Amino acid sequence: MKYIVVVRGKLKAADERESQATHDATVQKIGPMGRSMGNVGHRAHLNIQNRREFLAIDMWDNLEGPQKLLGDPNLGAEFAKLFDGQPDVTMWAEAGWEAW
Repeated sequence: MKYIVVVRGKLKAADERESQATHDATVQKIGPMGRSMGNVGHRAHLNIQNRREFLAIDMWDNLEGPQKLLGDPNLGAEFAKLFDGQPDVTMWAEAGWEAW
């Protein structure tokens, strides 16, 4: 079964380049740990009407990996650098319904 983790939050920095640099540094720091736990993809998006609204979708091949990573204080510290407040994080399981 495949899983996704959805992260939504308001970016701390008003400057988009600063937010991107913070995001990219976080991915470089945390990404290898996530990949070793089963993270097979990460996509970041910005709201076209308010580019401080952030949405990331991470794809996982197991349920234990994201649960462990989300509980890691290092990830929490990185989120504090990126987001204005705590982001909303939800986990989703593939439904197995018709898809394309």
